Amino acid sequence: MNVSSAAEAWGGTEEFVELSSVLSGFSVPELEKTGMAGTYAEFVAARVGAAPCRALRAAVAGLPRTPESVGELAERLAEEPLGLARALTCLWYTGSWPGPPGSAPTVVSARSYAEGLVWRALGGHAPGTGRPGFGSWSEAPEGAVR
Repeated sequence: MNVSSAAEAWGGTEEFVELSSVLSGFSVPELEKTGMAGTYAEFVAARVGAAPCRALRAAVAGLPRTPESVGELAERLAEEPLGLARALTCLWYTGSWPGPPGSAPTVVSARSYAEGLVWRALGGHAPGTGRPGFGSWSEAPEGAVR
């Protein structure tokens, strides 16, 4: 997959992040902070091709950028763009691509797992990836009495 294929599919990384913001409910700066936008844009374009990505972009164009619009979006989308919208949302939240029905999800990378939005939605970080660090479970918390 080259960058031009992702650009052809999404119109550019900025457009991909804006679309992802509508689908995920996270702001553009929050999504950019993950550092996964370029990787995800290329990954999805390679998996599904440019035409479904363009169809999803066209379906989302003109929708208001509010959390309430997600329900409206689901009602407006035909089955194929809706499936891609669901898969893309799953990718951002879990760091894994769900793939076709009946197949096992594909974890894009260890970093994608760590940057999954599900951890931010829960107010934490992926187990074993943030502070206080690997193996910290073996030590008593500060101030704990044994």
